[in-house]
Amino acid sequence: MNAKTRSVSVVTSCLAACGLGVALMASSGPAARSVMSSNMAPFTDAAVAPLLALDRATEAVAERITPAVVNIQVVGHSSPSISQQQEQIPEPFQQFFNQFQGPQFEMPRQPQVFEALGTGVIVSPDGYIVTNNHVVDGANQVEVTLNDRRRFTAKVIGTDKPTDLAVIKINASGLTSAAFGDSSLLKPGETVLAIGDPMGMDFSVTRGIVSAVNRSRTLSDGPDARGAFIQTDAPINHGNSGGPLVNARGEVVGINTEILSSSGASAGIGFAIPSDLVQPTAASLIKNGKVVRGYLGVEVSDLTPDVADSLNETGVKGALVNQVNSGSPALAAGLKPYDVITRFNGHPIAGSSELQTLAGAVAPGETASVEVLRHGQPKTISVTLGDAASASGQPVSADASNESSTPKLGMQVTPTDPNSDVAGLRVQSVTPGSPAMVAGIGRDDIIEQVNEHPVTTVAELQHQLAMAPKGKDLLLLVHSHAGDAIVPVPPASESH
Repeated sequence: MNAKTRSVSVVTSCLAACGLGVALMASSGPAARSVMSSNMAPFTDAAVAPLLALDRATEAVAERITPAVVNIQVVGHSSPSISQQQEQIPEPFQQFFNQFQGPQFEMPRQPQVFEALGTGVIVSPDGYIVTNNHVVDGANQVEVTLNDRRRFTAKVIGTDKPTDLAVIKINASGLTSAAFGDSSLLKPGETVLAIGDPMGMDFSVTRGIVSAVNRSRTLSDGPDARGAFIQTDAPINHGNSGGPLVNARGEVVGINTEILSSSGASAGIGFAIPSDLVQPTAASLIKNGKVVRGYLGVEVSDLTPDVADSLNETGVKGALVNQVNSGSPALAAGLKPYDVITRFNGHPIAGSSELQTLAGAVAPGETASVEVLRHGQPKTISVTLGDAASASGQPVSADASNESSTPKLGMQVTPTDPNSDVAGLRVQSVTPGSPAMVAGIGRDDIIEQVNEHPVTTVAELQHQLAMAPKGKDLLLLVHSHAGDAIVPVPPASESH
């Protein structure tokens, strides 16, 4: 087909399509519409009034919050690993490079340009914006698009990896800023909206409920991660990071940050950082460019019913002290392992994440009131908090000895080396199906205490086993790669 023939064909096709369009338009008049009719059962607006009311409420909430939401585009540089650079070498030539290993043969690491999308929420009329740390981490250039399509270059004011929060700023005034709600009042089942730019679809609104609160931050950056998550089934996808999760009043109760998914797309399990953590963190970043946190110096976990029963504190909620760091404010004030912290500065403590958040919000040098239960007896302890940035305390432990044997918990142990940082009995092996295995104790864990008594020899361990109350779990203070934890071990007869 030559050019002339092709152009004629295109014109003919266009005319044919246009003619068809005219025909369709002509056939869609009153006469054509009269052919189409419905015989569905009639119903009144009253029958769907609750649904219509929900739609109107959702529209009102979205209309209130959307002007305070922004799209964030990031350009930055990252240093690729050696393996990433070698992957770029054509396969026939990789064999020559594989011959040379070691630091003396390492290839120069060339920075790689990356682009990222995220969301943010305006928190002040003069242009401060809260988003996720992982959205702007490594950014060289940050561009912000407002809901009215105005574009600005933003400056990163401060970032905080432990909370995955960051604050950026644009030079603007008179902006619509979001209102914060109280995330501590959230209940599972409440309606929430997530606003953001999923997959680049800017200013999208999704609706769901609060699935759970106080979710442990197991997906985040290890033991330094701060606070607990709000879990929601409101669809959250890549690009939603940093966007607001809002309640039925249009108040920000969380900042969307993570999803749990095997495919990388929303599977109905999304997580948001609670507003009660977002507000003080953002305020500190705006004021100081960094987060200044109080340091208590304890490692804590949630108090489980089994451990509470063993401590004769059945029904109690709080944070269980697993270890107290040397040189810490907690040690100086008299806090001890097995203490259960029930209140901090008057606030009830339901779990470890609440204590972590509240202690971090106290300025270094200030004194806090800590209410604990110790062997069932209430105590109030005053603690002057230190600075988390300069804290480096180690767990307090006992001395070691030189014996070796096999106790009757289903594990073989040997005393730790006298020069070891942790004193106790190192687990050499665990018998399948034994009480120790049921409790999750593994090889190379170190048993530091049994029922609050240090054990550094096999004789001490056997003595504590013999003295343990019948029918109650043993409480073992166990040191592992993740730190210290108080582990309840069921009696042998109850572990199968």
